[in-house]
Amino acid sequence: MALRDYFHLFSTVPEQSESYDYILHFLGTTIPDLRDYPDLTKICDWAAYDDHSFRIWTSLPLDEFEQKLAQLTPLNERDYQIDYSYNFKDINFF
Repeated sequence: MALRDYFHLFSTVPEQSESYDYILHFLGTTIPDLRDYPDLTKICDWAAYDDHSFRIWTSLPLDEFEQKLAQLTPLNERDYQIDYSYNFKDINFF
């Protein structure tokens, strides 16, 4: 069992403990409001992570989530980066 598998034990939201955990980091200065895309709530939960990032919880593997995000939003793929939250070491990661 990987170390990341133990982190779900600390979640206070049951749905999040059984989900993939990603960081959606925007590379530019204009950060979209994800509430403008209500269809996203069908595939994920999110919370603001810092000034340029959101924490994402979803039942979809990374490649499927990236495809759904591209379908449900007009966001340009060059404007953001998605990675597993356990790969996010510190602010210098991006």
